[in-house]
Amino acid sequence: MRNEFEEENEDSNNQNNNNNSNNQNEDTPGDFERTFGIDESFKVNPKLIQFKLKDNIHRYGSGRHIKSYSKRGRYVKFKLPKDKTSDIAFDATFRRAAIHQKRRREKSNKKLAIYLEKEDIVEKVRQRKISSHILFVVDVSGSMGAMRRMEAAKGAIISLLLDAYQKRNKIGMIAFRKDRAELILPFTSSVELGEKLLKDLPTGGKTPLADAFIKSYEVFDRELRKNPNIIPIMIVISDFKPNVAVKGDYVKEVFDACEKIAEKCINVILIDTEPQSFIKIGIGREIANRFGFKYYKIEELSEEKILDICKSLEINF
Repeated sequence: MRNEFEEENEDSNNQNNNNNSNNQNEDTPGDFERTFGIDESFKVNPKLIQFKLKDNIHRYGSGRHIKSYSKRGRYVKFKLPKDKTSDIAFDATFRRAAIHQKRRREKSNKKLAIYLEKEDIVEKVRQRKISSHILFVVDVSGSMGAMRRMEAAKGAIISLLLDAYQKRNKIGMIAFRKDRAELILPFTSSVELGEKLLKDLPTGGKTPLADAFIKSYEVFDRELRKNPNIIPIMIVISDFKPNVAVKGDYVKEVFDACEKIAEKCINVILIDTEPQSFIKIGIGREIANRFGFKYYKIEELSEEKILDICKSLEINF
């Protein structure tokens, strides 16, 4: 059964109902709005986001930990200091000096309990836990209302929200439609709040894809300035059919924003909801190929198929 959005879209564009008409015309829905439910049968394996992550963090060993160059964190090993240090690893320093005590005592005119020299001194390497900050960037334009795409998208997000809660990651959400993108959920640990916002999210209007990427960059730029020791992950769910520009060429604006995101070492997963068709309008795959982002068709993210995808990914933790 066709939904109301498809009927209105066909009337306004005066085209025949065929397999390709939805792909070509569903991006101009006017101000028609509709709220879709959640397809709770749609499950995404959490290993989707367990690929080798990019960041600017210096790591020690494996797991969800980073090296800390402050005095915070657990002391795990020592190293030679590059400059002056106040965080001396005294145990290791004394061990390094111990083998030289007899020789130094014989040469020295002073009577000391222990004879230390500059080359004995090593500093502590500390280890701190890190968390992932996952930003869901959700297309709620009118074109997402066709062919149950919004229900599937919401189901995928709910599945990933629950996994984020179990791993104690923080989640945020940007919704974009009409002429702008909006941060509707700043980073939080409250999955319940994210789920409630998602359920009540209306669908309708055009697709300001460029503004969605720009807003995402701004959100992570602020967050990384406050806390550089996070792993930034951005999950974009859209049919990737931009038709609203911020200033000029909306496709160029998308690419310009994605370039800044890639330079910031933000991990990006693109989930494309555009249906299979001979005619491709969306630019999701082109974005992924150009900037090295992970790309999936939404139909590939069923619980059965995701395991095959995960085998090709290098698990980081």
